[in-house]
Amino acid sequence: MIDTIIIYGHQTCPSLGPIKGLLTQSKVNFEYIDIHQDSVAATRVREINNGNASVPTLVFPDGSTLTEPTVGELKSKLESLGHKVGLVAWLIGYRRLIFFIVLGLLIAVVIFLLNS
Repeated sequence: MIDTIIIYGHQTCPSLGPIKGLLTQSKVNFEYIDIHQDSVAATRVREINNGNASVPTLVFPDGSTLTEPTVGELKSKLESLGHKVGLVAWLIGYRRLIFFIVLGLLIAVVIFLLNS
């Protein structure tokens, strides 16, 4: 798995979905390892993060790491490694933000219509 990104995380991590979504849509090979199920992986994450079990922690084929990256940080890293990150991948990465913006707009429209 020389070109594979390793993602260390756990199922309750809220950032895991957007990170995996961005990688999937960008057609990037990755392996997900749950640190609650793998004690060796949990130890590795603490080694990377100065004793903290911070997730998601990503390990790239070049040996570099990102811990709790934003979608923008991950996009920049992927592009620096030669991957193309399209608009759909970017949108999936920001789906929570987009959801709240759309929800806010819908609430504003409803309030406007009720006050008309």
